[in-house]
Amino acid sequence: MLEQEIKSYLTTHKEPFKDQTKSHTDVDFFLPRNGVYLDAKEKRQRFDMRNWKEAIMPEECLFIIDDLAIRKLLRHAPHSFCLIRDCSRSPQTYYVYSIVDFLCMPKKRCRRPIRRNVPAYKGKWLLDLRDAAAFEKLEDAMKYVIGYKNKHPAIFETHIDCWGKYPSEHIKEGGSTRKAKHWDEDAKAHT
Repeated sequence: MLEQEIKSYLTTHKEPFKDQTKSHTDVDFFLPRNGVYLDAKEKRQRFDMRNWKEAIMPEECLFIIDDLAIRKLLRHAPHSFCLIRDCSRSPQTYYVYSIVDFLCMPKKRCRRPIRRNVPAYKGKWLLDLRDAAAFEKLEDAMKYVIGYKNKHPAIFETHIDCWGKYPSEHIKEGGSTRKAKHWDEDAKAHT
């Protein structure tokens, strides 16, 4: 299990952590030294694409995650991450999405029917793994997660274009070209 692999990694690297893997209401790990929250997910087998007709990516790139899992990560933004190990193919690969990625990247949501006493639905996100940061080794994925806060000034302060390079997305231009006179007009309107 990925959770055990992460615990072993954190212990070996003397990285303090709070194990929350038994919780149904929070993410799997908290790393207090770095203020990082991490949820572990696995793709253990291939998906039957007949059951996921909404998916626009090939099966090998598809990962399905609960809407609720994303909302649990949101509680700890911007220091929260989802680490996915894809065991359905060889070699296995580790993928990392930050909560910022979940906000900015393209995604497809759907509701999966649940048949119990009363019909219900479970929210699902159909993700394209090509949009995640990909790593061959857990160690490299963990270094990426722990070092991610170094990107915060760019993400939250200086980068004005759409954040992220997501292969499944093609961003087109929209609106009219802004010119210096527009900023002058905006400034005058606020004085």
